[in-house]
Amino acid sequence: MQDLDPHLLRAFLSVIDVGTVNGAAAALHRTQAAVSMQIRRLEDIAGAPLFERSPKGLTANAEGRVLEPYAREILTLNEEARQRISGQRMEGRVKLGVVEDFAATRLIEILKSFRDQNPKVHLDLIIAGNRQLAALFEQDKLDLLICDTQEVAHKPLVEWPEQLLWVVRSDLTLMPDDALPVVLFTDACPWRTRVMESLADAQLRWSMVCEASTLVAMATAVQVGIGIGPMISATIPPGCRVLAATPEFPNPIQIGIGLYARTGASEEATYLADFMTRMPGRLAV
Repeated sequence: MQDLDPHLLRAFLSVIDVGTVNGAAAALHRTQAAVSMQIRRLEDIAGAPLFERSPKGLTANAEGRVLEPYAREILTLNEEARQRISGQRMEGRVKLGVVEDFAATRLIEILKSFRDQNPKVHLDLIIAGNRQLAALFEQDKLDLLICDTQEVAHKPLVEWPEQLLWVVRSDLTLMPDDALPVVLFTDACPWRTRVMESLADAQLRWSMVCEASTLVAMATAVQVGIGIGPMISATIPPGCRVLAATPEFPNPIQIGIGLYARTGASEEATYLADFMTRMPGRLAV
């Protein structure tokens, strides 16, 4: 078997992460034909097809799922080796704006790896709501931004779907004849409107029992049993469960999260953005 070419593996992972050859080609700044050829070459080396078609596009088949973790590890080690040699000389400061939901969860390991490889790049972390961060980005006060795509009038470097799941304390029993006790984010959060629209579409009886101004406030309200609250999977606190989608309960709310870079961003900011987009699966679960 021939060696696995990192360029082929990058195309393979991009198709997995995006779901289409067209989308992968755009993300890699290549033509659709070039990416298709790379996939065929990799399948020739592997000796088996790596994808199957589904209603949502291309998904990895059994052989592709075996290859995927190895491909990610190969690309990670390749980049880490390159950065160990040259990255130590990179210096500067990056202003990264991120919603609390990611700063407190999936972003930690990514920034830890980046910091270990680039100790002379200083990170300013600005944690705020989606709208406040989008406004700062529009004013060029942030180099990089991670937030809800509906709040930013620019094309993200990478975008991934998330769900706001309905979460409740594990031992809390909800009575079907009672109005649902709902914990909502404040008016400043764009997710509040989408949550209320979802409840209205489901034609459910509900009442707002608590307003939460932060993720910590939402998690606390749910944990102590005040009511049910919308949260992404990475932020569900201990001792809580996700409500099953039934006629008695609302469905999850679909949202989109994107990573953005300021036009004319510095070398160190551009590298950090590339560091995160190279493995978008680490941000999206």
